[in-house]
Amino acid sequence: MSRALAVLDYGAGNLASLEGALARLNVPFVRFTEAAAVPPGVPLVLPGVGHFSAAKRALEARGLWELLQREGPVRGVLGVCLGLQLLCEGSEEAPGEAGLGLLTGVATRFVEPLKVPHMGWNELSQVKAHPAFPTEPSWAYFVHSYALPVSADTVDVCVYGAPFTAIAARGRVLGMQHHPEKSSAPGLAALGGATRWLLEGTDHV
Repeated sequence: MSRALAVLDYGAGNLASLEGALARLNVPFVRFTEAAAVPPGVPLVLPGVGHFSAAKRALEARGLWELLQREGPVRGVLGVCLGLQLLCEGSEEAPGEAGLGLLTGVATRFVEPLKVPHMGWNELSQVKAHPAFPTEPSWAYFVHSYALPVSADTVDVCVYGAPFTAIAARGRVLGMQHHPEKSSAPGLAALGGATRWLLEGTDHV
């Protein structure tokens, strides 16, 4: 891996723990706050916690929204938690706000009698193989109130009331709903697999 990932800092990411996980995996990365500073061609990492609309506005203000939309599918991009939802078509959290549209689906809110947010450990089940992600069943740590329905882009599902997308992929666009940096060895395996796959420039499935 001669390149480094570009971790996008727009004031809404859980950056310290994610970057700590990348460092433990020996995955090279550099943090960027403005699109103009991001080197050409390098894969992008879009973390995120918080509100869909506020995150979108922050990305737009830094030129990062346009960068993701224009170059994400070519460079490769990994969205984590809210980052996954931003990569998709939209969210019920921000009705009428368009997402980046790089993955299929609109995030919907969990409803009663489910406890919201969905918080804690839950099992993942793979529904289609992808070279970026482990194939064995695993567990992951979640903290979220919105989730994407299962679609053609779904790689792994989690069940909370009903199945939802835990990991998604379309071409070189990848996303994880859980927090891999908080998910112990299985989370690090998934994060390492995804980031190395992007850095190696492997042809997508």
